[in-house]
Amino acid sequence: EDVARQLDELTDYRPYFTWWVSTVQTLVLLLSLLCYGFGPVGFGRHTHTGQVMLKSLSLQQVEWEEPASFWLGPRAADLIHLGAKFAPCMRRDARIARAIAASARRERDTACCIRNDDSGCNTISTWKKWSSGDSGPGGRISGSVCGLDPKFCEAPRSIAPHEWPDDITKWPICRKSVLDGSAAAGRAGHAAEHMACEVIAHPCCIGVHGQCVITTSEHCSFVKGHFHEEASLCSQVSCLDDVCGMLPFMRRRRPDQLYRAWTSLFVHAGLLHLAATLALQWLFMRDLEKMAGPVRIAVIYLGSGVAGNMASAIFEPYRAEVGPAGSHFGLLACLIVEVIGAWHLLKHPKRSLMKLIGLAMSLFLLGLLPWIDNFAHVFGFVFGFLLSYALLPFITFGPYERRRKIVLVWVCMVSAAGMLCALITLFYAAPAYECTACAYFTCVPFAPDMCASQDVRVRQIDGV
Repeated sequence: EDVARQLDELTDYRPYFTWWVSTVQTLVLLLSLLCYGFGPVGFGRHTHTGQVMLKSLSLQQVEWEEPASFWLGPRAADLIHLGAKFAPCMRRDARIARAIAASARRERDTACCIRNDDSGCNTISTWKKWSSGDSGPGGRISGSVCGLDPKFCEAPRSIAPHEWPDDITKWPICRKSVLDGSAAAGRAGHAAEHMACEVIAHPCCIGVHGQCVITTSEHCSFVKGHFHEEASLCSQVSCLDDVCGMLPFMRRRRPDQLYRAWTSLFVHAGLLHLAATLALQWLFMRDLEKMAGPVRIAVIYLGSGVAGNMASAIFEPYRAEVGPAGSHFGLLACLIVEVIGAWHLLKHPKRSLMKLIGLAMSLFLLGLLPWIDNFAHVFGFVFGFLLSYALLPFITFGPYERRRKIVLVWVCMVSAAGMLCALITLFYAAPAYECTACAYFTCVPFAPDMCASQDVRVRQIDGV
């Protein structure tokens, strides 16, 4: 009688959260395709080749590669812009920071290259290099820089106590340049040639790892980079801002978009990816929500997804991942908890449990494909199991079992909170920058370059 009473007290709900999250995910993908279009389709990498004008003012054959996707969706770089899980956008990445610092050290020793035929100039060489015997304004020996000089900049002006340092990598962008008669006469006296020449190259941010090169607008556009015509040096731009998009970093070059662990749940790699998501949510989450209610299912869905993405960001920081992979495994854990909780009420509980385990294994194998993450699967499953055991309504068969169940509920709640705190702590304190085995756990290269880096590769073939 007590069991019958508990069953009668269970409430039927409408699957509002299932409808809401499925609608949002569909709209996000449609808007993504409308704004960014489709990226290259296929397995491995897609190659683009063409002749473009480089900073040497010569036409050259340039080849660049980017990852292709079989999901029929946007490019990898566009998915990062849309909110994909990508650790370099979520916290400061030591490897990328070292690469940027090394680039700044190399840039410090460059100077303005002025062409003898007056066709332009760019900061790539040491032809107009200041030195102790031929110093720049204020005795500076760092520089010169094409189109940038503290002597000819009105805003911001180089005056004490805000004088520009003798280090070009610390120079600001000049918002207002003043070229007087001495500058115009610079060509004759060679005093300000770097200001009188036409600047033909500016910083261009290429790829998804914050790489910056000084090149022409045509070249930058061809490789789908971000061209900074307002700047003269790579040290003046933050390429990670261009890569990540979304809300600006609170501090320059200090990524802090931890919320990507949540936003990536609503982004999909393409139409096929979205179709798989909607099918799983329609077949499983809808019925679960009718039984457990929208609030419980929302907490399990979002919590499992965030925990899975945090684990993925720890072990695979340089792979952008999208989709609610962790959430779906959290729902599978929820179904398993339901089977365990109703074990005595089911006619064939072992058969039901084996079906769910088989489905979980199938989805795990699907996680060996690009853009679907097995780290999110595993940790989402564990977190979802803990939350499900703590939040789902349960049926007990006596006072002792009820007390035991309540204790387990609190244990699971505390364990889930501890697990999430541990993942966040590890994400900041001990990220896995180098983990070869981790890559094979979440992506197996069934085809050449199928699991290759998601960054772009640019190569000059020959001169024309």
